[in-house]
Amino acid sequence: MSAEAVVKRTRRIPERKVRIVEELSQLISSSRVVTVFRLVGLRANLLHEVRKKLRGIATIKIAKKNLFIKACERAGKPDLGALVDDFKEPVGFIFSNTSAFKLKIILDRNRIPMHARAGEKADFDVIVPEMNTGLPPGPILSEFGKLKIPTRIEGGQIWIAKDTIVARKGDVISPELASLLARLDIKAVLKGISIEKAFEDGILLTKEQLELDLEKTSEEIKSAHIQALSLAMEISYITKETVIPLLIKGALEARTLAIEAEVPSKETIQDIILLAERRAQALKAAAKLE
Repeated sequence: MSAEAVVKRTRRIPERKVRIVEELSQLISSSRVVTVFRLVGLRANLLHEVRKKLRGIATIKIAKKNLFIKACERAGKPDLGALVDDFKEPVGFIFSNTSAFKLKIILDRNRIPMHARAGEKADFDVIVPEMNTGLPPGPILSEFGKLKIPTRIEGGQIWIAKDTIVARKGDVISPELASLLARLDIKAVLKGISIEKAFEDGILLTKEQLELDLEKTSEEIKSAHIQALSLAMEISYITKETVIPLLIKGALEARTLAIEAEVPSKETIQDIILLAERRAQALKAAAKLE
């Protein structure tokens, strides 16, 4: 064995890394779902807010990929290492016992309003409300003018004269608007964690596979339910959803048959008499024609 190999074998692994691998290993063992997300572009305060949103649902951990792979092997789930195969940049992990699809929906619905950076698109109509900006008059007035935000000076401070829409949903935020919105503490974008891959019950799911059109899916489920109910009614298949409609349908068909066959009962006698009368009137009319 070479001297270099001996050094490597005897080199002590830092205690901090040992703790991280142990913690990740325990989370992997106790979680049905493990997902990975990119850290690039995510702000620390955003991660803090998302952690609060997921409290009781999932656990977020930031760790190096090689430590995650070691934790997977330690937990007896080496296949989980495939989650980080395609990433060169830093990533984070989410551990949960909630379905990956539901977890993605929760993350999408709980995106956090944040200040926009230049070049980003507004995620909703951005309104600068009528208010006291607390800013003193000066060169900034020209910025308000460029953005067509009406102002007035009162008490030595700049006031917004009326509510003003400065960007519509989907509009690109200009550098000037991004700077002004930040000074006014007005958010224009929604930020959150985007799951890149998920491992659930031994199945690797990609970002594309996790995309769900909830409205379309809801309509498809409704349509399938209607079709299934219609088929069950047609073949007289009894379930808790069809038993009452089938009984009503059977009663109506029995009553119609009883009337046609002239079987008298308290439910049919009146209709039998009316049917007989209509037939008699038809015969009378036919006789006159002859």
